[in-house]
Amino acid sequence: MLNYSSILISGPTASGKSDLAIRLAKKYDGVIINADAMQIYDVLSIITARPNPKAQDTIPHFLYGYVNPQIRYSVGEWQKDIARLLIFLEKINILPIIVGGTGLYFSGLLGEIAEIPNISQQIRSKWLKVKDDNDTHYLHEYLKKIDPKSYKKINPNDQSRILRAIEVYEQTGVSIQDWKERQGIRLIEKSKSKFIYLCPKKDYLHLNIEKRTAKMLLNKELYSEIRDLRNLKVPSAYPSMKAIGVREVMDLIDGKINQDQAEASINNQTKRYVKRQITWARKKMVYWDWIDDEKQISKLS
Repeated sequence: MLNYSSILISGPTASGKSDLAIRLAKKYDGVIINADAMQIYDVLSIITARPNPKAQDTIPHFLYGYVNPQIRYSVGEWQKDIARLLIFLEKINILPIIVGGTGLYFSGLLGEIAEIPNISQQIRSKWLKVKDDNDTHYLHEYLKKIDPKSYKKINPNDQSRILRAIEVYEQTGVSIQDWKERQGIRLIEKSKSKFIYLCPKKDYLHLNIEKRTAKMLLNKELYSEIRDLRNLKVPSAYPSMKAIGVREVMDLIDGKINQDQAEASINNQTKRYVKRQITWARKKMVYWDWIDDEKQISKLS
């Protein structure tokens, strides 16, 4: 008998999270809820390794592929969406299995960060225009004037995060760093939840990443979805355009690079991202059950 009211599964890219979630959902008649910031977008399926339609037909999946890439979806919006879903599942006594690699989503779920108020369309439009008319250095220097704390924390080349920090400060008058330090509302009971962090050895992860990238680039549907994304004319600073591989596949379609170059770049970016995921988790997810043995992971359920 399961003694938990929810199961949370996290880990770096290509660690086997989705496979484990499906096995547990089958065993306990649960449903799977997405906690990956890129798998929320409706157009981005292949490029984000979203669970395939067959898996989603077998087990109910929620919060996958339901957001338009033209929307700058935030952690706060995900908190609202999952809160409604968790209330519904509790009423009908269904086990939620929450799975994904976006650590901030889990922080929001556990009340470790406060919900940042929505940014008005007026402010968003204003700063998108400023972004289009100026370079990243200009935005970073402007951030320095209004929010020195964020200026020191954010990479000067990370245009998306710089823009987000400026918008939050203009909307609220409070640094986004201060918002992150505030406590939010806990949406699940920690004492009644099972926390699993999958962290296989580096060689295993890298091999999985390389296999996944090679397979992805052979999938014709990949090129269709990237063309669809391009046709939406989404601003480059929007989160959906930051998905690993989007830029490479666009360049591949345009003939600017060949497939070997695209594959190498995607692999390198993904491996660097995995390193950042693990570094973040070692600081923020210390109370989770860390499982680093591949054989043990394959037997979990």
